[in-house]
Amino acid sequence: MAKPTNQRILEWLHQFDDSLQNAWDVPRECSIPGIADAIGVVRSALHNPIKDLQKSNLLLSKQAHVINGGSRKRTVHFITKKGREYCKNINKISNSSEIFGNPPNLIKLIGRDKELKIIIEKLNKNNLILISGIAGIGKTAIVRTLIENESEKGVSAKWYSANSLSSPKTMVETWLGIKKLSSNIEDLFSVIKLENNNQILVIDNYDTITPRFRNEVLELLEKLASPKIKIVIISRPPYPKNFRSYLDIGGLDNKSSEELLEGFSRPEIKSMIEYFDGHPLGLTMTKKDIPFEKIKKDIENYFDKEVLQTLDENILSTVHELAIQPEPIGVEFLSHKDHLADLDNLSLITYHEDKILLQNLIKNIVISKLKINDKEKLHNKFTIYLSKFKSDDSRFLRLFHEVKSGIKCNQDWINTNAVDICMEFPSKSSALFHEKINENNTSGDFFWFASISECELGNGANARNLFSQARNLGISEDKVLMSSKLDCRILRLNGNIEKSEKTLINMPFSCELDRIKFLIGEVSRKIDDRIPNQKPKINSIKLLEELNLNSLTIDEKRSCLIAIAVIKHTFYLYNNELNDANEIRREMSKLTSKDSDILKEMELKNAIINGKNVDITTESNLRNIGLICWMLEFGTTNKLELLSKFKLIIENNPELSERQAGRRALALFWTWTGILNESKRALAWAQAIGRWASSECYNASKSLQKKLQAWLKETGRA
Repeated sequence: MAKPTNQRILEWLHQFDDSLQNAWDVPRECSIPGIADAIGVVRSALHNPIKDLQKSNLLLSKQAHVINGGSRKRTVHFITKKGREYCKNINKISNSSEIFGNPPNLIKLIGRDKELKIIIEKLNKNNLILISGIAGIGKTAIVRTLIENESEKGVSAKWYSANSLSSPKTMVETWLGIKKLSSNIEDLFSVIKLENNNQILVIDNYDTITPRFRNEVLELLEKLASPKIKIVIISRPPYPKNFRSYLDIGGLDNKSSEELLEGFSRPEIKSMIEYFDGHPLGLTMTKKDIPFEKIKKDIENYFDKEVLQTLDENILSTVHELAIQPEPIGVEFLSHKDHLADLDNLSLITYHEDKILLQNLIKNIVISKLKINDKEKLHNKFTIYLSKFKSDDSRFLRLFHEVKSGIKCNQDWINTNAVDICMEFPSKSSALFHEKINENNTSGDFFWFASISECELGNGANARNLFSQARNLGISEDKVLMSSKLDCRILRLNGNIEKSEKTLINMPFSCELDRIKFLIGEVSRKIDDRIPNQKPKINSIKLLEELNLNSLTIDEKRSCLIAIAVIKHTFYLYNNELNDANEIRREMSKLTSKDSDILKEMELKNAIINGKNVDITTESNLRNIGLICWMLEFGTTNKLELLSKFKLIIENNPELSERQAGRRALALFWTWTGILNESKRALAWAQAIGRWASSECYNASKSLQKKLQAWLKETGRA
């Protein structure tokens, strides 16, 4: 009969297929750190049991690359045929049930049955609980085991590991595994409430959320808490005042601490338990080769002097690079990959699926030891490395580190890219720039970018206040021309349509052509600012009548006249003014060839509105989308088939989200998905509302928001 630790090692490795023995990349769960996490012992306690299992031919070891573990090979372990025979009558340890969101890896929990029972009792009574305790005490591990247990009972479990860039929007998007939801609290509430199953929702690291979003997150969580939706908040002290249900986590009892320190001598175990007072992370990170008598009076000093200061320069560089990251980071973005195995062996990092995070306690110690200038140098060095990446995720990451680089930041890169990044990642960007503002920064540019982010989130009042402060402080010269555009957008967002129109007319431009093209684009946006079965507002095309094209060249004038004709034709068809639409097509035939896609689109729209079935394929994705939407609203063709075609175009053209017209198309897709599929309506419309707002179609966004809330009330889902 195998010893307890030996048996647990075999049980754990029994779940992995023999084919891994010849694989190039092997899961971390087959390495010493992964096995230690899984069965709940310190790393050093595994060496002798593994040697015993190897001698008994129950286990074999080899060198291999560990997935997301850097470029160096590490020792990994596999169960033999003889070992499998031994395990035949032993239940396998399951790695994890399906936990949605971004949960940390499940590890073996030692000695927390009492805490688990108390949490369940408080949740049943209050529907919501806050778990508090010092860093490394085991808050996350306890709750991770709790929701694993609940998931196995059929409860829908969702996890969110928060950070300084978190908001209600990013929290719900992570829980559901989707992007571009509305930022409105009511909409986010409706989406979560839609699920019929009992749910348990977890937010870890609540204390790391910036003040800008912390109260909004708490507001949503308290609103969600109900007998069918249990909420668990994990936070370091202090916790919110007047919180109705909480539990402070203390250290492990002596018996559990002894189990965690299996492999050490009795005198060593007694000394460690007394010193660490049952602190699990302190116990887990203790190594045999660190003389315990050198350990000083507090855990932070111990980790600093006996762990961090013993690392060589290269490993410490990896620690510093991880310490400055705002959230778990993909291994591909790290410049120091070769020493991840060393950090893993020291329990300094945690894995969140394919991303890595430095242990919170270690991160806090490292950051507290760095001077402001040293931190800025680290951020700046990392931006230089990131410059070789072009993906969307790397662009926000670079913006974060550029902003944190102080005077060494690449201001030209920020000015060129920050607006687009704020529009693509508004919640994260708002949190980032609010953090800089809270540091008493007097840069008007930070208020400017925060204002753009708040516009994307649909928060008109916040955007207006930030924009006002940006102008008072002064903004860089390159933003002066953009100022009127942002002002116009904020006025629309706050319902000041008439003032917004006056601002449009008087807006400064570098040349007359730019002014005319911008105003034509604005009219196009107005026509699109509607949900299906709404007509455009009667004065939507008024601006077109005021345009004077006489100063343009012949080619410029022709191009503008074509754009104007397309807009007017669409407007007349929407309002059933068919004679005016016919006249536009006749004029259009003089400006372009009879075979042009633009004229073909006009004729197809006219045919559709007159009840004819047509082939809607053109060479332009946006035109095809427009014709599909036209068929959905006015045609008689099978609407579900049309929606499938719509979806295929979107999936094959991810770049659509980079253009405002493309974002409006995505908003239409989700709007129609909700119209045609009631079971997906709440989720689809919540995404549509956010996309309408991000494409500056505030009328459509607000109209659909009202429609969603009315439907939820009518069906008893509100």
